[in-house]
Amino acid sequence: MRYGWLLMALVIAGCGAVPQPFRGTAKVTSDLAFLDVPSAVGIAVVPVRGAPDPFNGQLTAAVAAELERREIPSQAVTENRGLGFSLVGKVSSADIANGQASLAVRWTLRSRRGADSGSYTQRFSVRALEWREGGIEAANRMGRDAAEVVVAMIEGSGSLTTGPATADRPPPQPPSATPTYAKFSVRPVEGAPGDGREALQAALAQALAAKGIKRDDVSPDVILIGRVDVTPSGQGKDFVEIAWRAITQDGRDLGEAKLTNTIPRGALSNRWGPTALTIADATLPDIMQLLAAAPRF
Repeated sequence: MRYGWLLMALVIAGCGAVPQPFRGTAKVTSDLAFLDVPSAVGIAVVPVRGAPDPFNGQLTAAVAAELERREIPSQAVTENRGLGFSLVGKVSSADIANGQASLAVRWTLRSRRGADSGSYTQRFSVRALEWREGGIEAANRMGRDAAEVVVAMIEGSGSLTTGPATADRPPPQPPSATPTYAKFSVRPVEGAPGDGREALQAALAQALAAKGIKRDDVSPDVILIGRVDVTPSGQGKDFVEIAWRAITQDGRDLGEAKLTNTIPRGALSNRWGPTALTIADATLPDIMQLLAAAPRF
């Protein structure tokens, strides 16, 4: 499953030789919105404001179906009554001329606590008749395009714009050369409640392997050491810090990837299930950055 994010501030500082493995080195810190309610995973695709029915329902159903096809739990619903995120759309323009409707839809991914986790503007053209009276094929095409950008947003691309570049946003630049990654081994995660000790270990190993990064538990270039700290924060909440440390084979400290948030008390006390995969996917870009910079042995 690939629904991790995410999409929050990345802070990287220089690191040096430090004797303590969890102090004073580089940090990659993300405020992980998926930890709002760890037991509520998935995306509720709600009606698009300004879109006419039945096209509106056809579009939201197409987006949800495409996200499901990409193994992201999703539902097209009138309102979010329990899923972790809402995908909210609003028609910002709909220009109809010569039988065509040129559309701009602003999509925003919003957590249950109301925080915006990412947004983008989709530009698309459909026949005016399909826009006014419904058109499954057009809605499916538009839904596929929307879901593709939502997936990119989830995987860490942030705010995006599809279609022609806008006046305040240059066209995307071609990607740089593909980096290579050090071989890794990942240890059980200390301090994790419930079954998180092994669940987080397995989830991170699985996420890295899915990216083609080699695991080597005999002679790894980098050992990933995880720790979870849970601190009561009042009003039935826990402050959770999940940190992964990257240590080279010869003991050098490469830095830390950290996720923090405040969640309902006890939400991580039993089986982590999909939450472990969510957290692994969320921290994956930061871990990959550390592995790309690691020496090889």
